Amino acid sequence: MAFLAKFRKVDLARLAEEMGLEITSEDRVIDICKKIKNSPDYEEEFAKGQLDVISQEREAEAEIARAELAREEREAELARKGREAELARKERETERAYELEKLKIESAAETVSLNSTRSEGSRNRREIKQLMQKFDSQNTDISLYLTLFERQARAEGIEEEEWVSQLISLLPLDLAQIIIKESEEQMREYTNVKKVLLDRFKMKPETFRIKFTQHQRKQGDLWKDLVFELQNYLDGWIEGLNITDFKGLNALMIADQLKRRVPNEVKDHFLDEWGELIDPLVLAGKLDQYESVRGHRKINPV
Repeated sequence: MAFLAKFRKVDLARLAEEMGLEITSEDRVIDICKKIKNSPDYEEEFAKGQLDVISQEREAEAEIARAELAREEREAELARKGREAELARKERETERAYELEKLKIESAAETVSLNSTRSEGSRNRREIKQLMQKFDSQNTDISLYLTLFERQARAEGIEEEEWVSQLISLLPLDLAQIIIKESEEQMREYTNVKKVLLDRFKMKPETFRIKFTQHQRKQGDLWKDLVFELQNYLDGWIEGLNITDFKGLNALMIADQLKRRVPNEVKDHFLDEWGELIDPLVLAGKLDQYESVRGHRKINPV
């Protein structure tokens, strides 16, 4: 029986099954050996020979499995490298297409500028990409960046016809592609491009309002920086609502104060139009009507 204990449990269990013996998961090696030894069909030489065959078959099967696994891993690695190569190729093609489109835009803008009445000194101005960092969509507010861009362009004497080509040189590829996908006429108008970018980052009038009322000075920034940022958000808010005079601004401020006093459940009722309600009398009328209907329902429930 001593030679039986030298074999693996899995081999002993297989031999036992071939001998018609019942083996359970709780059986230990010594238990299986006893069952084999006590079997009326047990012959030591036969059992030893069978165990050698079973052991060799198991090792052969394991080797085949290892080879198959290695083959699958090689194929998976080749497929992964193929996908990466294809992705890299597409990225290179996209980047080349982007660079080509950018050159076309810049060329067209330059043609317009050469045909304009700019001064010779204006033609010799530096490009903005030499004066500003590229836009970082993860850490930079697009509205603040565009305001800085516009100020820098004006300071350098760059005419607005050239702003799009100058801006594209500062944008990451994904944003530049959004602009390039616009129609040629829309793409050449800076105001249209600015709107596309603001929409891309969901900078709606209500967003500007929230930023204007809640924005805080960053640690280490000057108070002057905060003034610039708040002015930018205020401008974005009122320009987005097409407010052009003091009367409109006055109405907006009163409407905003009304909104600050409205309970959240009432705001939710007007959620779809809340940002567009800038006339205080119209807003007040809607609020009065809402409270009237709600009060009537409390008195006369359906």
